[in-house]
Amino acid sequence: MTNVLLVMRKGYRIHGDHIETMRRLGLSIHVLTEFTQATEDARFANAVVLSGEEKARAVEIGVKHSRAHGIRLAVTFQETDIEVCAAINAELGARTTSTSAAMTARDKSQQRRFLARHGLPSPQAIEVSNIEEACAAAQRIGYPVIVKPTRAASSVQVALVSEEGALRARLTSIQELARSGTGNYYQGTADAFALVEEFLPGNEVTLDGIVIDGRFHLGGIHNKMRMPGPFFEEDLYSLPFKHPDEEPKLARIAAGICEALGLENALFNVELRQDTRGEYRVVEFSPRISGGHVYRNVRDVYQIDLVAAHLVSCIPELAPLREHMLHRSAPRMATCIKFVYRDGRVVENHSGKASLSDAFTAYYPTAPAGTTVHSAPKGFDIAGLLSVKGRYREPGDIARVEQRAAELERELGLVVSGEST
Repeated sequence: MTNVLLVMRKGYRIHGDHIETMRRLGLSIHVLTEFTQATEDARFANAVVLSGEEKARAVEIGVKHSRAHGIRLAVTFQETDIEVCAAINAELGARTTSTSAAMTARDKSQQRRFLARHGLPSPQAIEVSNIEEACAAAQRIGYPVIVKPTRAASSVQVALVSEEGALRARLTSIQELARSGTGNYYQGTADAFALVEEFLPGNEVTLDGIVIDGRFHLGGIHNKMRMPGPFFEEDLYSLPFKHPDEEPKLARIAAGICEALGLENALFNVELRQDTRGEYRVVEFSPRISGGHVYRNVRDVYQIDLVAAHLVSCIPELAPLREHMLHRSAPRMATCIKFVYRDGRVVENHSGKASLSDAFTAYYPTAPAGTTVHSAPKGFDIAGLLSVKGRYREPGDIARVEQRAAELERELGLVVSGEST
């Protein structure tokens, strides 16, 4: 049995499908995590529990454990762990994402420089290291502008601002996030802690795919709920893509990023948004697959298994399974992911009556009972992730499955006590 190291420091609550695929391939999973419950999780052969160590120390611990157990590959499905995972793989000699590619992807200011250097479509952006720089940058770009952290994820602290007072307030919040160390976002110093960017007013999509032997393969492109601001909470990720004629163009942009990064074998995600002319520009990219239900839904809709294909491409013992891994079918169903937001103290959080519906696929309760959650502008907490499915015969079915997701959200066993203070 092949041993693999799964690097998931913040936990793996929304990655059940990813982990199940690893087990289905017969892999023995060793997990490197800060999630103490992992020691009792029967899915893992071994759990190495960290206690908030800095990246370098986490890498050292991961490499030591890997060498002691004959592990030759580390894998992550988490944005904040791509640097740690790449560094471990570099020490193990695995041909996956390089440390330089991971560092570029992990920092949005480096991403902007990288995209400009390679002539890839990107919004106008100015990286800033203090609030006064940011105010001057906003004047040059012209309000309204987007302000975002350079090292966060899941649209945390991303906001549209229309005047200087609001910009200063948002930047103060980002500075507090950077100093706090929350979520393993910022560790150590960052020359630029935020970006000020032009606002792209069009539709946004998230694209997931895979690179095998240097060649990019498309998995799926999710429609996303159009968010006009001031905040950009994720919601309503649906498949199939509503504009299939645009798939080749978006896939070429993704392939161009992967080629410029020098990726050989990697999962890959890129988010894009349309500008005023309807042209797509890159919002951000990462050498990992989206979390939550995205992987499962791409597999269900298009029959392509991105996680399995990645593992097979990296593990010689699994090479015989590779032949049919990358077949991408016509859409077989419609799916939608509903992001569930609340404000207050969670009393109960489970699938409830929603699970009785034929449309129900899965629910990840990400906020346990007793947790206090905040939606924007107070916070950016996700209480849960609901995934639903439906028949796909014509494009109107996509809107119908999105509506069904909104209906089933009301059937969840999610109870939140009063508005939190």
